[in-house]
Amino acid sequence: MLPRVLVTITIAVLLLSPAAAQEPRALFDLPQLAPCGSTSHPRLPEKWRGTYLMAPFTKAQLVLAEIVADAALSAMRVRLHGVRRGSLDLFVAGNRTYVLKSEGSTIKECRALGDTGWRPLARDWLAPQSQCTGSAPIGETLVEWWKTPIAPEPASYWLWFKTSDQTPFRLVFPFASDQLPPFSGYALSYQVRFDTLDETGLAEIDAACRQAKPTMTGNPVRALNTLIDKISQARQLAQTEINRVMPELQADCPAVPFAEWPERLAITGVMTPFDSDENPYPAEVLYDWTVPAQRTRTFGGPEADITVQDSLLLDPHGYTVTHYRDRPLVCRPVLPGTIRPGWAARAPCECAATINGTTALSPYGTARILVCPLASPRVAWAWYALSGRPTAFMVTSLRGDEGKRLFAVLDYRAWLPGHSFSRSVFGKPPQCAIASHSRATQSRLTRCSTCHLGPAYSR
Repeated sequence: MLPRVLVTITIAVLLLSPAAAQEPRALFDLPQLAPCGSTSHPRLPEKWRGTYLMAPFTKAQLVLAEIVADAALSAMRVRLHGVRRGSLDLFVAGNRTYVLKSEGSTIKECRALGDTGWRPLARDWLAPQSQCTGSAPIGETLVEWWKTPIAPEPASYWLWFKTSDQTPFRLVFPFASDQLPPFSGYALSYQVRFDTLDETGLAEIDAACRQAKPTMTGNPVRALNTLIDKISQARQLAQTEINRVMPELQADCPAVPFAEWPERLAITGVMTPFDSDENPYPAEVLYDWTVPAQRTRTFGGPEADITVQDSLLLDPHGYTVTHYRDRPLVCRPVLPGTIRPGWAARAPCECAATINGTTALSPYGTARILVCPLASPRVAWAWYALSGRPTAFMVTSLRGDEGKRLFAVLDYRAWLPGHSFSRSVFGKPPQCAIASHSRATQSRLTRCSTCHLGPAYSR
């Protein structure tokens, strides 16, 4: 996997990479994480029902998860609905997993899979080594940011708990595991709804399923993974269930042209890293098509060796400019040129779904969820309002990426179209003047010319 700064070559179609320019300071008030309200782990109710929209690690379809959990019974029911097609109904009690077939609210069949590695979700989703790194909004939802280191070091997964009711609002995982099923089988999950229950009805399902004999041979883990993979191959649509569970979600997208970026634009946001030895850091993006230029700047914390890192895109060329705490800056010509205002229509992205209206997942009005291919099988997931305002941008990861200083998700805060600033912010350090692209870099950057300016561009 490429280093954090090189990932931006590919994902710059949605453009928010580590940052850029001459003076290592910000022009705008940057979003900051406030101290956590408490270091105590949030605990879920004993009985609850939650709906989550989950994005996979690859270019597969989005999945809606409808979960009912009963901690006293140590059981949960997980109904997975493919946003485009297919469903799967699972019941987990202790170390036993079953596949359910229903007619309406009546369970008609319960097939035993055996021990798939899935366990009912506990009331505490964190581990002893989990840390709360701060409090700040995601969109318009105020949450506390928790990271949990996992093997292999320094990998981690992230959970964001709503400060209003301490329920999990978002989860991000670096690779698939059985850490918190079904969420840990997906890269990114957002809470749609969450309710406390008096009764779950799971005891009746448990009693019926205890009589079920295994009907599937072979490895239970492989059997479960096969069933989940086959959701997207099903013929039947899950529209009825989706309308019931999340009526604001639609699998197709409106025939509304993508909004072009304005000639001048300023953006701020918070980037969350995958590695457990890093904490979220602020970012600032400045864009001026009249130059044409763009500077994305990120800021290291007090413990970081790097104080500021810039992605400086100037006309047909792009540079990573790294300011170190105790040594001279380094300029590397490894990025493409300035992004084109109409990059969204040019990019090889697909609209995976639409969230209609203003919700916690679409805080700035009806939003499209885009999926964009990166170095296969990695993808980028991005939330954009029809107005063009972004909400979040996530890059999927793989095992083996840990320690490579990759960012997991970028949450946008300020969106300032038309904001003016001096052209001097795009000043190129002298070190960049002597840097030159290698043939390998030139070849790689040619693939970015769909959305970015490149060597063939002529003003």
